[in-house]
Amino acid sequence: MAQYKVQLEEWQGPLDLLLQLIEQQEMDITKISLSQVAEQFIAYMNTKPLQLEETADFLVVAAKLIYIKSKALLPTLNLEEDDGIDLEKQLKMYKEYLEAAKKIQKILNKKKVCFSKEKFPEGITGQVFYVPKSITISKLQNMFVQVINRIKPIVELPKKVIEKSIKLSERIQHIKDLIFKEVSISFCKMLGDSQSKTEKIVSFLAVLELVKQKVINVEQEELFEDIKMNKI
Repeated sequence: MAQYKVQLEEWQGPLDLLLQLIEQQEMDITKISLSQVAEQFIAYMNTKPLQLEETADFLVVAAKLIYIKSKALLPTLNLEEDDGIDLEKQLKMYKEYLEAAKKIQKILNKKKVCFSKEKFPEGITGQVFYVPKSITISKLQNMFVQVINRIKPIVELPKKVIEKSIKLSERIQHIKDLIFKEVSISFCKMLGDSQSKTEKIVSFLAVLELVKQKVINVEQEELFEDIKMNKI
């Protein structure tokens, strides 16, 4: 924060010195425009590459200034210090996360698919495996062949003929096409070469649906006779 200086009507100088004067009650915090301080710092940071440490320092000082001004403007408001991790420590942790994220991004940009620890945790001795000198490529190949030969061959599963599923909507459309083409057609002729019981049932349901929709009407002269379908 040594390079950044606040330019206010009441005072000019480093931000951390401003905080020190306010904490020592040598300056009135209520007369300081914190929004102006923030705007000046943003303009200052836009003139140079992002510096995480400098930004974190500014946030620490700015947070303390906001806290002091809030207590000065609202004396009846109970603002107690947080007993947990203070803001300065949180910002330092955040800065460490940002640095770690940059390192991870560099690794990802190299398109590596394998990662390892740079060093073992304290108290743990690393165990490194060294390939015996007696192992050769030919020996490894022979071992691999022996393992493959031990594996049982894949048993071919029995095949089953799967009956083709027929949709009711498809059968309805099929009947419509026949009716519009021939005006009148029998149910048996509509079935054609269909031998499947499922297809016959679906076809009969399709006929009932078309009757319900008043697309066709049906006639059956005698019991168990062929059904004749006519276009309405």
